[in-house]
Amino acid sequence: MVGELPTEFHYTARGQLALRAGQLAAAIGDFNSALELNDEFAPAYYYRGLAYRNGGDLNRAVADYTRAIVADPQYPVPYYARGVVRRHLGYYEDAIADYTAAIELEPDDADYHYARGVARISLGRYEDAIQDFQASIRINPDHANAHYNLGIAHRDIGDRDTALTFYNRAIELRPAEPDYRYARGNLYSDRRDYDAAIADYDAAIAVVPTFANALYNRGIARRNQGDPRGAMSDFDAAQSCGMDTATLYHNRGVAHADLGDHQTAIEQYEQAIARDGTLAGVWLSLGNSRCASGDFTAGVVAFNKAVELNPNLAEAFRGRAMARREVGDAEGAAADLLEYTRLAAADGNG
Repeated sequence: MVGELPTEFHYTARGQLALRAGQLAAAIGDFNSALELNDEFAPAYYYRGLAYRNGGDLNRAVADYTRAIVADPQYPVPYYARGVVRRHLGYYEDAIADYTAAIELEPDDADYHYARGVARISLGRYEDAIQDFQASIRINPDHANAHYNLGIAHRDIGDRDTALTFYNRAIELRPAEPDYRYARGNLYSDRRDYDAAIADYDAAIAVVPTFANALYNRGIARRNQGDPRGAMSDFDAAQSCGMDTATLYHNRGVAHADLGDHQTAIEQYEQAIARDGTLAGVWLSLGNSRCASGDFTAGVVAFNKAVELNPNLAEAFRGRAMARREVGDAEGAAADLLEYTRLAAADGNG
């Protein structure tokens, strides 16, 4: 009716339009106006919480979701929204409690079950998470993220065949999603199906050319295929996209060693150690390349560190045995060979 004063419903509806348009200040202003008219109007608190969340003010978002819940304890979506923020902040138990409250109020919402599954998987509760993702799919069989996370959960518990089935379904539903392709590529790499892995990494990189992890893992797959030059190209690309990890330098060093360039390999291993000196495998690789370069004394030093960090690393004892023999330490070499034989046999490689 012409001349009617705006109500809390009017301001909240207008605020939602502003929120969808990304006009956060205008949206918050409208929600404030709604609450000035009715300070127990739960939707205004909820939508203002969304505006604060979209603006990065997570504490205010949680406060408003809580106010919405107090105003209307039977309103499920603020529980869900508060759970999303709490999970983002790492408060997984609190997030699970919020998702559970939302599910109790609205059990047929696939997203609520899915979100609780994500929080549970963050805590390593795989069986509970799988049940949640399955519930989500029963409600919405085309929930691609639920299929994807079922793949993650099954891969993490060692059931790779089932994981592949769920990854395949997720990709059928959203074939251009780079994270799905990346995850399936990792699974194929686990299975040593490097051609299939590289094809998935290629697809992920085609969508996101700066996908550093996909570039890096494609490099690993290429090296495992016997293509160290292709591997180095991918490692370089991953670094240009911001990756600067010890494992990147380590694997780039291994690729150089594969090509017989042990001096460059040593430089890469030293860069890896500068970033993380606790990786026994890096010290093992460093020892191997130092010995390949003829510096057996330095090789022994590197193998010593590898053994110190991982006393069960059989190859470190084998490498040190050969290095000790070269520097005239026959007794030490014999002891190391004996330990290598014991460890290799225990690992089923003897």
